[in-house]
Amino acid sequence: MDKIDKEIQTKIKGYFSAKYGILMDDWSSMVLNEIVQNFLVFNEKVENATKKLEEASTTIKGKVHQINFRTHQEAFKFGLGISAPLAAMGSLIGILIFCYKTNTDEYLTTKRIAQSYENVSSYKILMQHGEIVRREGQYFLTLSLANKGAGDMLIGKEYVFDGRTKRILIPLGRN
Repeated sequence: MDKIDKEIQTKIKGYFSAKYGILMDDWSSMVLNEIVQNFLVFNEKVENATKKLEEASTTIKGKVHQINFRTHQEAFKFGLGISAPLAAMGSLIGILIFCYKTNTDEYLTTKRIAQSYENVSSYKILMQHGEIVRREGQYFLTLSLANKGAGDMLIGKEYVFDGRTKRILIPLGRN
């Protein structure tokens, strides 16, 4: 550290001899002086750190507001009042994402079907008015034989039997 002068070295030797009754050599007094100087620097740093910690502690204590409740129910209501809006908002966002994803998947499936069959738009009225029944694990479209005398046929409700080709004709609409 600093250059030790003879006067300080002599004071250290005298203090040590007076306290312990043993003579100290020059090297020992220099090492002891170094230790004392380092301890003083370290002690100053510790005191500065302690002051800063006390200042920070006072600042934190001034910013913290303690809340005391009379009952557990009052504390629960206070906590619910803080967390309920956030929970409701999170739930609402989750529901919206779920609905968006579900509707998007249904839309994409319908779009894929519509694009894969070129005449799917012709079946629109039949799909809207047709009645489907399930029998023995299979689905059937329920139709009645159309009255030949009537001019208009009910789409999705009636059919015409073509005896010449032995086929059933189901009306899909007019052009």
